[in-house]
Amino acid sequence: MKGSGGKKDGKQKLSLVCLENVEEEEVSWLYCPYVPRGKLTLCAAYPGTGKTYLLCYMAACVSTGRSFFNLIPFGNEPEKVIYLTAEDGIGDTIKKRLRICGADMKNIYTVTENKSQLLFNSPEIEEYMKDAKPALMIFDPFQAYIGSDVDMNAPNKTREQMGHIVELAQKYDVAVVIICHFNKNGKGDAITRILGSTDIMGSCRSYIALGNVPGEDDTKFMSHEKSSLEKKGKTILFEIDPDRGGIVYMGENLLSMDDYTAIRNKRRAKAAPAIEGAKEFLVNNMPEGRRLAQELMNLAKANRISDASLQRAKQELGIISQKTNSFPSRAIWVLPGHEEREPETKQEELSL
Repeated sequence: MKGSGGKKDGKQKLSLVCLENVEEEEVSWLYCPYVPRGKLTLCAAYPGTGKTYLLCYMAACVSTGRSFFNLIPFGNEPEKVIYLTAEDGIGDTIKKRLRICGADMKNIYTVTENKSQLLFNSPEIEEYMKDAKPALMIFDPFQAYIGSDVDMNAPNKTREQMGHIVELAQKYDVAVVIICHFNKNGKGDAITRILGSTDIMGSCRSYIALGNVPGEDDTKFMSHEKSSLEKKGKTILFEIDPDRGGIVYMGENLLSMDDYTAIRNKRRAKAAPAIEGAKEFLVNNMPEGRRLAQELMNLAKANRISDASLQRAKQELGIISQKTNSFPSRAIWVLPGHEEREPETKQEELSL
């Protein structure tokens, strides 16, 4: 069946194509199965979980042609990267972290002025892809490039913007990674925590989520939550250590982000009685709504209340820390509603 060309009402008439005449294509990868070329990959996390550091590490790996964690790139040759950020400083954050991760700065490009003017549909985006020919292009964060006048929860609005960058990624065979935040309420699974319309997720062929491993102070995870082109990869564990090359590989496992969330919630539920007991202890031992922090910590230790429970109870009660006006000053914990200034204490005269 043949369709006629030409325009009608300003739109190109679409034609049917028989699949017998369509050639199959193999998927090309930047880092299989996490980051496909010519497609969009979503990277989501809460603030402070290391997503910018991780993407600087990925950019550094592409710029030098080396492996990303234990994943061998197809070409194994240095390629170009465009890193666009609307949040972090280029000189004091992005370039510094790229250097720590061993990047070849000659292969990495960015925009330093009028960054807020760029959107997914800005003509400059295609110009950058055409001129620099990057293997990887990063948008950090996603919200900054969709447009302030676009309702992220409106599918018809986000679909138009996402469709444009999808077409460019395919046209120039660029692995596009967009960084996104999770919603603030912390509810839902790894998919539904993503801010905005589900069309955002639908436009991405791969989705990696970052988070902190429960009970581990420094260990973070990168879980592969969606993979439309290949079997999902294992969850990679890593630490951020500037003294050891920025990102340090710590192993793999099969736990998902939802698994880690369940572990964290279970730990919190187990700790809840201890925390409630610590809260009761604090209230009972602050009859005037304030007390020296060291006194409270000493009493808590004597009552076998752990420091972790005490600090969590302090946080949940909204207790703030202040300094006394005495010399030397000492830390004092204050319950909400008792924030008046500590009266100045007279210093005793020193006998000469």
